[in-house]
Amino acid sequence: MAKQQHFGLKFPFTKVDYQNFFVDVNTTRKDKVRSQIMHVIFTPKGQRLRNPEFGTDLIKYIFSPNDGDSWEGVKNEIISSVQKYVPNVILNDVRVVQSDDERAEIYVRMDYSVKEGNKITNDSIITQI
Repeated sequence: MAKQQHFGLKFPFTKVDYQNFFVDVNTTRKDKVRSQIMHVIFTPKGQRLRNPEFGTDLIKYIFSPNDGDSWEGVKNEIISSVQKYVPNVILNDVRVVQSDDERAEIYVRMDYSVKEGNKITNDSIITQI
């Protein structure tokens, strides 16, 4: 039986009994990068011990108006944090859009490239903020 390689903790945190781990782990490099990006985005600054600057200040946009200015702030917050804390990731495009049915919800689509040696792979994430 081949030995399976693991790449850090999966985000969001879940538990699967068949792997006998306390929490799920990533089984591919693609999942690892996706989890790293999500960890950075959804960790409020000041939450991580010994690294209080890790994460984003997206929490301050909860009661902000749902308009272009707030969306631009969300976009800039995500770009600066991902560039700082996720190595080898290049954000190609970050778009903030409003939900069609719920006026209070916004979604972020991040198109990014991951550089590993001479290989560059492209992927995207769509998440609700």
